Amino acid sequence: MLTGLADILRGAGLNVVEEAGWKTRGHSVMSSVKGIVVHHTAGPATGEYPSLKIVRDGRTDLPGPLSQLGLGRSGTWYVIAAGKSYHAGSTKDDTLFGNANAIGIEAEGTGLPADNSSHKNWPEVQWQSYVRGVKALQAAYGVPTSNVLGHKEAAVPAGRKIDPNFSMDEFRAALG
Repeated sequence: MLTGLADILRGAGLNVVEEAGWKTRGHSVMSSVKGIVVHHTAGPATGEYPSLKIVRDGRTDLPGPLSQLGLGRSGTWYVIAAGKSYHAGSTKDDTLFGNANAIGIEAEGTGLPADNSSHKNWPEVQWQSYVRGVKALQAAYGVPTSNVLGHKEAAVPAGRKIDPNFSMDEFRAALG
């Protein structure tokens, strides 16, 4: 179980909320951490993290947790699960980006417009926190920047997902 998630993010100077029971929540133990898959929730247009209940508890067609981590519009991180979460679905390489081998992050955002040119549709504080948090996770788990993908890049068949609605090239460049 990835029980160090909250400490890793706090160590990067980020605000963290630990959801009750997160250290034992998951579909099983992670096999490894070889990748990080970034998402947006496609949730409501207002509120800090209104998608929390769905990400934590799931939907009728997919049981939660749906990611280990959530990211609110204020830049606050929500630690939801320490075990495997159902965020990736089929990927181009499940040994790197599948649910058993990749941390999933669901950042609150409507996903509109579907844009791949910049991060202009995201609050700057949320964007900066996303970058800092992923950098901290990379350092803690030894994940190279090449293994940080948007769901839209990892999912197969190609075009199945559009999240996140910002430029992943810009995001990876910010990771350094």
